[in-house]
Amino acid sequence: MTRQVDDRLRKLADASSEPILAVHVEPTEDMDAERARASFDSEELAIELNGSRALLEKKAELAQALAESDWGDKSKRYFLSREEEHVGGLKAATAIWDMVRQKKISMEDGTLMRTLLFMPGGLELHIGMFIPALMSQGDPEQQAKWLPMAQKLEIIGTYAQTELGHGTFVRGLETTATYDPQTQHFIIHSPTLTSTKWWPGGLGKTSTHVILMARLFSKGKDYGMHAFITQIRDLETHKPLPGVTIGDIGPKFGYNGVDNGFLRFEYVPMPRENMMMRYAKISAEGDYMPPPPANAKAAYATMVYVRATIVEDAGWILARATTIAVRYNAVRRQTAAKAGEKELQVLDYQNTNAELMPLVAAAYALIFMGKSGMAMYSQFEKDRDQGNFELLPELHAILSGMKAVSTWTTCDGIEACRRGCGGHGYSLLSGLPTLYASYVQNATWEGDNNVLCLQSARYLLKNLLGSQSGRRPQGSAAYLGNAKAEMKNRCEVSKAKQWREPGMQLAALRHRATRLCIEAAQSLMTACGGDLQFEGPGWNSCTVDMIRVAKAHSMLVLHQNFVDAVNKLQRAGSMSSQTVTVLQRLVSLFGLTAMLKDLGDFLEDDYASRQQASLIRQQQYALLRELRPDAVALVDSFGFEDYLLNSSLGRKDGDVYRSLLEVAQRSPFNNTEEGPAWKPVLESRLNPKLRGSSKL
Repeated sequence: MTRQVDDRLRKLADASSEPILAVHVEPTEDMDAERARASFDSEELAIELNGSRALLEKKAELAQALAESDWGDKSKRYFLSREEEHVGGLKAATAIWDMVRQKKISMEDGTLMRTLLFMPGGLELHIGMFIPALMSQGDPEQQAKWLPMAQKLEIIGTYAQTELGHGTFVRGLETTATYDPQTQHFIIHSPTLTSTKWWPGGLGKTSTHVILMARLFSKGKDYGMHAFITQIRDLETHKPLPGVTIGDIGPKFGYNGVDNGFLRFEYVPMPRENMMMRYAKISAEGDYMPPPPANAKAAYATMVYVRATIVEDAGWILARATTIAVRYNAVRRQTAAKAGEKELQVLDYQNTNAELMPLVAAAYALIFMGKSGMAMYSQFEKDRDQGNFELLPELHAILSGMKAVSTWTTCDGIEACRRGCGGHGYSLLSGLPTLYASYVQNATWEGDNNVLCLQSARYLLKNLLGSQSGRRPQGSAAYLGNAKAEMKNRCEVSKAKQWREPGMQLAALRHRATRLCIEAAQSLMTACGGDLQFEGPGWNSCTVDMIRVAKAHSMLVLHQNFVDAVNKLQRAGSMSSQTVTVLQRLVSLFGLTAMLKDLGDFLEDDYASRQQASLIRQQQYALLRELRPDAVALVDSFGFEDYLLNSSLGRKDGDVYRSLLEVAQRSPFNNTEEGPAWKPVLESRLNPKLRGSSKL
């Protein structure tokens, strides 16, 4: 209803508005100004990061198509109930899957659409683990039987490994698969409460089958963990099969569109042919045939693959958070020096810049690491298909440590970005709480980060010991072959700007990693009474040092990869010198920030002096000033569509306040003016006409 405003009152109020409007700046104007001041072409860098101009255009095209579809519309995403989120996620995932199957879009486009949609549902592990496990662990006959059904969604699977009482310690899993040669079936059983499978995504209400990790027993002998494809639901009724108990584990911190589930078996028979037999086998008579020695850890290939994808995703997820935070802080203004002056852009405050720009640098470092990690895994797959598993220990060690460091960095980074957006960062409409709640599980799933660090540390200590016995370490641990000489090295920085040189930063990180590895080995030897034992009380008393070793090594690998990636781009000559210069500044900022975070490590053994250490901070501040004009351009270079970010604060055009108000007005809570509590609770208290009849 239109309301008439008295002209006199309007003029009176407008006069008061004049001093406010005189210093008011539209956020869209600030965003335009930010882009105008950039020193490089953000589109050029976006093409490089995303792979091609065509791919960027494809993302925009697919985002538009998704926004216009019923199942891809995000306008009410933040107002959905759990049931609506779960059903909506499955509708979207199956719609995309059908489009791929019907060849309306390519598999690559389907993957892009799922990324843009960002609505995790019951198909996540079917796509991410069930099908890859069939491909990597099934023999040709099993693949021929199961893959077509999985690809047509005639069956839906998940990966059931984690149990109520055991997670990362795979050898401790308690679900049993006991072979009965008389019936040529395995008997699947959950002998304890803690053997209940717990957490698999899509298990609760979606999956019909699982890749089950269980302990294989035959002829009274325990052969350890093996994978089995196991049907758990009737394909006609979708109800659990006899002897199978399944359900959803309940609401979680986030990711609630996914029906993470529990699963128990009570003496359930399963055909012998359902054991994944690409490597290990069992005969009809119950004779166990282990995989060849070189293939003994082939079953870990699926987990290694998933860890590679986690590392790859970490940088892009952090990039989303930094895009939202940098754009918002570039248009948010707060505090004027004196009356009549414009308020300062929040990103111009040194503390805000110092919080966000190192995270932008970290996102770039992780994106380049993700590309390298997937390239390493692809090479492993080629070698594996030729029967060569030599790369697996190195790949496992790198990806274990990198999974931990990358997910810790991203989890902490998203939360820092949320805090950096002030009160509006607490709103779901910012996109940051949902991003954090959906992502933070990555620090635990597919291997608790601390445990993965311990696995990486074992590998490093064994390489260090091998070098002392004449076996030169290879790959990422090669520097440990020079450990004795490295301990004599000291920082050679004499001028502040030398700290910008990647060589100086890498030398410091390498020294730190070497020293911590040597000291951890010494501590372990002391704890074990002069010997090195990688399990037991001695090892358990040294785990803090071991985690430090893995973190230091992973940071060295991460920074080395970042340096190498930018150097490669420079040599290729595919980008302008201005773009390369900005990337080089990011490399330096990343390295210096990593050192500042653990500055004591470099002072502890006098590798760096107090004066040299103080120069690190000086150079970090200088780099922050130099990168400030390029802040928005750097996050623009990630190439994200507004559709993907789904953030009122991260809009590309900067029109953040209008978006917040418009989206808030769409909330179902605003469907009525008076609100849902008016009739049942408030009216009898607040309505003067009814107050007298109140019982109170």
